[in-house]
Amino acid sequence: MSARRAEVAEVPAARLGELKPLWRALYEHQRAIAPQLEPWAVPFKQAWATRRRLEAHWLATERRSFVLADAALTAYALVRVRSGADFAASWRVSETIAELATLVVAPEQRGRGLGSALMDAVEARLREHGIADLAIGVIATNEDALRFYRRRGAVPFVTELIQRVALPT
Repeated sequence: MSARRAEVAEVPAARLGELKPLWRALYEHQRAIAPQLEPWAVPFKQAWATRRRLEAHWLATERRSFVLADAALTAYALVRVRSGADFAASWRVSETIAELATLVVAPEQRGRGLGSALMDAVEARLREHGIADLAIGVIATNEDALRFYRRRGAVPFVTELIQRVALPT
């Protein structure tokens, strides 16, 4: 199913709270596809408060970071833009690196090209600023997202595992 190309624009900081339903959809999707991570899960209210605080900090301190969304706020992307100096000691990345911190499309809107429209807009913005590298974090069990990013040219870089260590009681 394909819709006409979505108009994507920057979301001003004052409107970030309006993205809460989308972030909830992402939160719920990640919980559903990664039951193995349940021991680390936090309630949505706490997760949202933490995320809003982080996003506000990133946007205030990483001056080229940005948020893009479609006009109906049914999809958004948050991109951090920061120094690439300490990104990886064994690999060369651009002096300034971007990190796709969030990309979410409302469940009822998936498959209509909104994710691609957002990524096209993200990549256009990065090209405008001469930023050649984009790091993308994906929950390991999110096969749809992995396929989506690989189709766009992303390649696996680091696999990060988490392990609970039994502490003495």
